[in-house]
Amino acid sequence: MEQLTITLGIVCVISAGLYIYTFTPSGKRWTGEVRDTRKRK
Repeated sequence: MEQLTITLGIVCVISAGLYIYTFTPSGKRWTGEVRDTRKRK
């Protein structure tokens, strides 16, 4: 039962991470899609 809970937790974290990386500018910066963020700051 614990293993199932851990697996579901990991899946939720990965899904949330992919959602953030796909739909937020900061996520794109971390994945390297946006390279000019450092120059602006």
